[in-house]
Amino acid sequence: MLKQQKRLLLLAVFILSLSLALAGCGGDKKEAKSALTDKLVIAQSSDALFLDPQQQDEGPTNSINSNIYDGLINRKADLSIIPGLAEKWEQKDPVTWVFYLRKNVIFHNGNAFTADDVVYTIERFSGLKVAGSIVSSVSSVKKIDDYTVEIKTKAPYAAFLADMVKVMIIDKEYVTKVGDQEFNLKPIGTGPYKVKEWIKADHITLEAFDKYWNGPATIKTVIFRPISNEATRTAALLSGEVQLIADVPVRDSEKIQKNEKLALHGIPSLRLIYLTLDVTRDKTPGISLPKNPFKEEKVRQAVRMAIDNESIIKNVMNGHAFVANQGNPKQVAGYVEGLQGVKYNPEQAKKLLAEAGYPNGFTVTLDASNDRYPNDSKVAEALAAQLAKVGITVNLNIMPKSIFFNHIRPGDKTTICLVGWSSDTADAGIWYRSMFYSRDKLKGSGGSNRGHFANAEFDALVDKADASAKMDERTKYLQDATKLLDKEMPFIPIYFQESSYGAMKNIEFNPRLDDYIYAYDIKFKK
Repeated sequence: MLKQQKRLLLLAVFILSLSLALAGCGGDKKEAKSALTDKLVIAQSSDALFLDPQQQDEGPTNSINSNIYDGLINRKADLSIIPGLAEKWEQKDPVTWVFYLRKNVIFHNGNAFTADDVVYTIERFSGLKVAGSIVSSVSSVKKIDDYTVEIKTKAPYAAFLADMVKVMIIDKEYVTKVGDQEFNLKPIGTGPYKVKEWIKADHITLEAFDKYWNGPATIKTVIFRPISNEATRTAALLSGEVQLIADVPVRDSEKIQKNEKLALHGIPSLRLIYLTLDVTRDKTPGISLPKNPFKEEKVRQAVRMAIDNESIIKNVMNGHAFVANQGNPKQVAGYVEGLQGVKYNPEQAKKLLAEAGYPNGFTVTLDASNDRYPNDSKVAEALAAQLAKVGITVNLNIMPKSIFFNHIRPGDKTTICLVGWSSDTADAGIWYRSMFYSRDKLKGSGGSNRGHFANAEFDALVDKADASAKMDERTKYLQDATKLLDKEMPFIPIYFQESSYGAMKNIEFNPRLDDYIYAYDIKFKK
């Protein structure tokens, strides 16, 4: 009897222990699942250049900063405008806008957001020569009360709200206290995520801001990792080291698509890849000749005829790009229907070079990055090979993005360079004023005019567009500016990118037209 009771007791202890063990396993699984859905690791081709949102208007940088800061106006994935830090706004007259700010919004450090921060942000922005053209339309900004701001434009300006989307609001008290350098390293915003750590060239760790005015983010920790090597970036996704990658290498698209655990997300991008040419200076640094050949229209036309963009799209981009005959895709104000550009014709290119006085061609240095755009260095190599066929010898100066943009800005050291631009406000105005408007440091115009293009007729068209109160009138001026650029050729359009992402299938992710990765909108599937 005692033996039987002992056996029953041992059996009860065993069952209890087994139940506890199984319960423990269930808890571990739940915790493991929670850990997986609480952290998202994202790989981009490059690191942020700055975390100060006013120092650079550049894709991956803007993408990261969109998680840290808010504008008065925000936008959806399709670029439609929605309220941000301003809950509403109204236009009092053709040049006067009044913004009514959200109350009870705080910065990541606990400081209250007020009109003082808006005034400071715009005034600081307007003094910067690189990105200052974004607010070049503003003539004054004034605090009405703690939660009301009046902004006046220099003239009626139809694209004002679209431009304001790119003005990320910063904390006046914090920035003036710590200074620009410290602010860049330890930024403070009002966005859904705050910066926990930035180890340059390795990772940026963001933590969900639990007091975000629009409610805390679902994913608690987001890590952006710069992985410039394309094969390494794909391998990180395949191994599960990261859950989302941007700029899927074109050669890996099919591999990701066929993987049952992964999904390939791709949409046509607004980003143009193009060559910018020094068309103004008599002596240019990338050519040893006493006279700059690119000042000659026939030479510029010859270069454009020598480039077979369809071949580059097919053989270098594996079809993951779209032919560009002009600088704007269809979605952008300034696009001209039916504009065909110059067709590929290498034999005619040779004749034009001879007529311009260069029967044997010439040698030029082409500056390009190797970690900013998909296959950027390979595209540069293809361009060099195509130009060589018409007698133009190209010396490639390939460098990482961190060096590249400093080298080509504002254009004093470069003759031709391979760059990209996304008109992510769906309007060509900022691009035209920044890249092709005559350089004027006082006005903030032409801050990125790498080809030193200066054309009074073009400047006048941009000014008229910026002074237009109606969007259809503005679009007409921008279209005229597009036609003039097509004629003068200070740049050569090559292709529009495809925005391509690889992600784990358990992630709800939809690409945006502006190419931003906005973690607040990303969720793990249940």
